[in-house]
Amino acid sequence: MVSLRYFAPAEDIRDLVSVYYIFDIEQPDFEDMERAAIAQLRFAIKGSGDITFADGKTYHAAGVSLMGPSTGAMKFKVNGPLRMFGVGILPAGWAMLTKKSAADFTDKVVPASKIFTSEIEKTHEVLINSKDEAEMVAWADRIFKTLKPRAKPDVLAFTKMVDEWLSSEASPPVSALMERSDQSSRQVLRTVNKLYGMAPKYLARKYRALRAAKAYADQNADELLALEDAFYDQSHMIREIKFFAGTTPTKLRVAEGETATLMDKRGALRGKITPLSSET
Repeated sequence: MVSLRYFAPAEDIRDLVSVYYIFDIEQPDFEDMERAAIAQLRFAIKGSGDITFADGKTYHAAGVSLMGPSTGAMKFKVNGPLRMFGVGILPAGWAMLTKKSAADFTDKVVPASKIFTSEIEKTHEVLINSKDEAEMVAWADRIFKTLKPRAKPDVLAFTKMVDEWLSSEASPPVSALMERSDQSSRQVLRTVNKLYGMAPKYLARKYRALRAAKAYADQNADELLALEDAFYDQSHMIREIKFFAGTTPTKLRVAEGETATLMDKRGALRGKITPLSSET
């Protein structure tokens, strides 16, 4: 049995955290694909796994691990049974938590102990001993609410601007992002790379493909029609979806992977989580 359940964070921290989730796998061995994603903080209550990124490098994840933003679909292999509590870390949350450039962690997994203080292990213990998912979510909310004052207003404003740019159209031009900011073009490029782990042009490409993948999985004809002109042609769309989502449009329609099918249920939280999370 494989189960993936999503939970919305408290309203006042939704600019730091995209979503919480609990991933349960009963069998001892399980392999699947995971779409390109934002940074993740993952607490393995039991079990462990290996993640292979788009560049072909594989990292082992056990205990508490921090995964940077990913540039393409990932393959993962679980040593189960597995129970994992995960946190989707938005760019402003990344800056607040790590004080490091996301670009240095793109397509990488590191033990969380290398980045955080021993408090992260205390949180791990609390999650391991929680009686149910409601207690886990409540604990995570308390942690991020406590840390929220550390978030810099200028970073929150900048990420809001970038997210609005990404959501403005299917394939937003970088020039439109520059027009939204009073910073120099060089400064905007540097800050996006530091917070999101990749350049604006690549970031727009990533979300264009993920949006198209979600539209195919949902069989959303209106959304697909709106996305049609965002790609050079049909072949280009297929290649991009396969790279970022790990499968073809045809399979998304008729034989989507088990994990991806469960991930699509994240859309049920639309209005309670950031649109970039619920729409991709």
